[in-house]
Amino acid sequence: MTVPMVGMILFPLCLLLWARPTTMLHILLFAGVLPAAAALIVGGLGVQPAMVPALAFISFVLLQWIMGVRYPGDRTVMALCFPFILVVVWTVVGSLIMPRLFMNQVMVWPQKGDTVGGRVLLSPNFGNISQDIYLIINTSLMVISARFLTRNDVSIEKLYRTFLLSGWGVVIICMWQLAHRLAGVPYPDIFFYSNPGWAVLNTQMAGPVPRINASFSEPAACAMFLCQILFSCVWIVLQGYSIAGAKWLIPASAFALACTTSTTGFATVAVGLCLLPVAIMLTGATRLMGNILRLVVGGAAVVGCGILVLVTAVPQVVPAAQNVYQSTTEKQQSQSYQDRSQADSDSMALVGETYGLGVGWGSNRASSLIPSLLSTIGIIGGIGLLIFDGLLLRAAMHARRTVPPGPERLVIDGMLSALAGGIVAACISSPTLGLLNFYLLIGMLIAAIARVDLQSRETVVQNSVAEFQEHLADAEEKPRLLTKML
Repeated sequence: MTVPMVGMILFPLCLLLWARPTTMLHILLFAGVLPAAAALIVGGLGVQPAMVPALAFISFVLLQWIMGVRYPGDRTVMALCFPFILVVVWTVVGSLIMPRLFMNQVMVWPQKGDTVGGRVLLSPNFGNISQDIYLIINTSLMVISARFLTRNDVSIEKLYRTFLLSGWGVVIICMWQLAHRLAGVPYPDIFFYSNPGWAVLNTQMAGPVPRINASFSEPAACAMFLCQILFSCVWIVLQGYSIAGAKWLIPASAFALACTTSTTGFATVAVGLCLLPVAIMLTGATRLMGNILRLVVGGAAVVGCGILVLVTAVPQVVPAAQNVYQSTTEKQQSQSYQDRSQADSDSMALVGETYGLGVGWGSNRASSLIPSLLSTIGIIGGIGLLIFDGLLLRAAMHARRTVPPGPERLVIDGMLSALAGGIVAACISSPTLGLLNFYLLIGMLIAAIARVDLQSRETVVQNSVAEFQEHLADAEEKPRLLTKML
């Protein structure tokens, strides 16, 4: 057992600040951008850095719960989380039953495909247990953080600002790695890529252009996170929120996304542009068209000036950009794309072969989210997730219409767009959404909805009290008037 440099920082820090659960959540958002690092290495397995503050936060809040501490939004939070909890129960039970029920009857892609090199016969394995543990921890963090963040003395807006600040951190790391790949600037690989359980792809090239993965295991994973930041910043800026650095984070994250040369990132942005009119219609904010026009004009001016300066200073960038464009458009002809497509096709075939029940969580690993989910948790689990997503989206839309622009509405708008960016990217080329910071974002969204619900209830109660006092005053005034008349 060894403790890498990330762990040497996180363990003492979380130990000292254990009694400050809000601070643990801020630390988690920063540690969440280091998924390829390890806080602790046991054998050949590495503990992700975000796990340390997450477990510290969960343990403290659970201790408070045992001592009788309750939070004002518990009822609303649990009502919103209940469908997801049912899906998790189904998933855990299925991971124990399905691999034994369909044992040696179907072929699956294992979790560690690089050690096998192809499909294997289905059988119970350690992946069922390990993935269940991760899922339970992720769900616990989502539910507990959502309940905790309904406290009145917790600033949920500051937590969202920390999320944006973590985006700046990834942008800086991208620029650092780019300078390392192009000019040989020292770059601490041993710090960012200390997890032995990850296959880190930090030397890939797109023709003459280096592909940037920052602190993530591969460029696509980095692009997925940057899409969350980009989607969130664009939406809150269009909504008119004044967040320091949010406007500048849009071009910065877009440039970092371009440096990854990830087809996943480019496709996600394209889908986001198509979804933008739908989001405008759902929110009923037709006034955003003017903001969109200003953002497009400003963005075009910045991009145009940047391209002009770059082409003038570094003329070699033109053929390099052409090479990147060609490699992106010809992605479907690459061997890696064909391999991933085959994995998705095989995974979808498992749905029919298991009568829609799936092969069990942790038994199969596809290339994208939907085939991976359907092949493991089956149609029942997929329907459960759709119900959860639909209820959450409906509650979020109702909440944002209930309150004027403020901290809760900012978090709802920012988290909805960030989660949309992550889900779209995962549907394109990620088998799971297993990072802890992603589940914290869901918890923040649920907490914001619950806080709006609490505010609405308080308003109703205050109005009722005011009406009662008016009626009481009228009842006292009428006898006086009658006495004077007599």
